[in-house]
Amino acid sequence: MNDTSSLASRIDAQVAGMQQQIAEFQKSAEQEYLAREKRYHEQYLPAVAQVVTLVKPRLQLLADRFKDKVHVTPLLTAHQRQLTYRFDARVARIELTFRVSHDADVRNLVFDQELDVLPILMQFDKHSRLTAPLDNLDLPKIAQWVDDRIVAFVQTYLEIHQNRYYQKDILVTDPVAGVELPQFAARCTLESGGKTYYFVSEETRREFEARGAKA
Repeated sequence: MNDTSSLASRIDAQVAGMQQQIAEFQKSAEQEYLAREKRYHEQYLPAVAQVVTLVKPRLQLLADRFKDKVHVTPLLTAHQRQLTYRFDARVARIELTFRVSHDADVRNLVFDQELDVLPILMQFDKHSRLTAPLDNLDLPKIAQWVDDRIVAFVQTYLEIHQNRYYQKDILVTDPVAGVELPQFAARCTLESGGKTYYFVSEETRREFEARGAKA
């Protein structure tokens, strides 16, 4: 009854089984890590190089169209490439980001487009994602996605600048035509009596002056 050898054997068997499981887990984890590293170097990095060559002129075109109204900030890390556009807009803070990275298993390229607008006074698409398998990279599909996201952003940008909720602090009225318009849309202005008047055309400005510059 006092012989504990059988109990010791059972305990040892349990410990040995656990150690075997740990060893198998370590081996599996190491193999998965090495496989991810192989995919990272042999598939992901070459794919990113292809995508950058494809996408760079498109993103540059977007920056060129906005010229001095946009500040572009790149971010480069080992696992992602990112460009952030910050737009100078009187009506809102507008920030657009494009990012390419990979998923956890390094089997897919992951493209993200994010749009932040503050204040939020209208509906818009804040986020879009495209996943592309590394072993079957569809470059035309990626190019189309980027083009579509750029066009969608431009549409949103223009809608923001036409939205009355965003325009309310900068709306003015042509005193002759009686037309309400954003300050930036005025064709011409006139300083009179310490006040600035905004006009939709030179004709309404001249008419205003002919009236003696009185609203």
